[in-house]
Amino acid sequence: MEKTGLATTIGTPVRQEVSLLKRFPAALAALAMAAAACGGGSQSDPTTTTTTAAAPAATDAPATAVSEPTTAAPAATEAESENRGPVYLQAATVNGEPIGMDDVTRLVTTSGDTMSPERFAQILASVILGRIMYGQARSQLGVDLPDDEVETQIAALVQQSGLSREEFLEQNEVTEEGLAYFVGVGMLQERIAEALAAAAPPPTEQEIQEIYGEQPAASYTEVCSSHILLETESEAQAALERARAGEDFAALAMELSTGPSGPGGGDLGCSPASTYVTEFAEATLTAPLGEAVGPVQTQFGWHVISVRKRTVPPDPRALWEEWWGGAITGAAVEVEPEYGQWTPQQPFVIPPSP
Repeated sequence: MEKTGLATTIGTPVRQEVSLLKRFPAALAALAMAAAACGGGSQSDPTTTTTTAAAPAATDAPATAVSEPTTAAPAATEAESENRGPVYLQAATVNGEPIGMDDVTRLVTTSGDTMSPERFAQILASVILGRIMYGQARSQLGVDLPDDEVETQIAALVQQSGLSREEFLEQNEVTEEGLAYFVGVGMLQERIAEALAAAAPPPTEQEIQEIYGEQPAASYTEVCSSHILLETESEAQAALERARAGEDFAALAMELSTGPSGPGGGDLGCSPASTYVTEFAEATLTAPLGEAVGPVQTQFGWHVISVRKRTVPPDPRALWEEWWGGAITGAAVEVEPEYGQWTPQQPFVIPPSP
């Protein structure tokens, strides 16, 4: 069975795919770390096609057991000295904080008692990058990740795989602690990107052109809208006239709308315009803000639409790359020579020469 490679995704460029349970809003669509703003609607509301999240693609071969201790990283985290008792085996430091052998070996399983130096260097790199990410996320952005949220994501990811939890761990060659670590770092990437996008100013027209080029505006423009869904054009026209006469749009939606958003005042939240059917999307891109427009016909019926806000989010890929590059190059990292050599570019830890 092909492995999903959880232990090899940390610190790599953000994936251009749906991640775990969620997908990013337009602001984060270019990032594949991505999580989600617009929930699905029902058959009566304009909505996006549901996307099923998948486990990360396989990027690593199974760990290889090495029989000779001189060519493999030790599996233990303590060694007994005759006079001194337990000795802490240190593999690296990040900004002065030690990373022990156990911080690496406890995350993954191997087919034997040892793992190859290449495999050890790879997992050590993930631990180093995770330390950098967590430290900078807390100190710079105030971003953290509660354990219960990680467990919720894990449960959903395991369920989605169709495997038992034990089978999922075996397939990915990770321990319970490793599963929590690797999934948690992936979630933290999402939180960091969200925080960076929220704090960044909107792009200028020139930046929009540079980022999105000839892409249709619906693919990158986020709209916050409400609507009233009716069965006939004449009903929609009457609702439009009442809205333009000054009646409260949300009250009209609660009174008249046949869609599931009606009880909530017709509020559809904020999402990329491209998540809606074409006719509805085009109307949200051109409607004057705060004014009721319509009637607009779609396959669901006739709509009266009100757009509260329309924005083009900043480029999430550029925000992430700038932040993450600075975090890596700004970190003081030292790797013990017997376990490899640190480099701020991939593969981050170069295994020791044979």
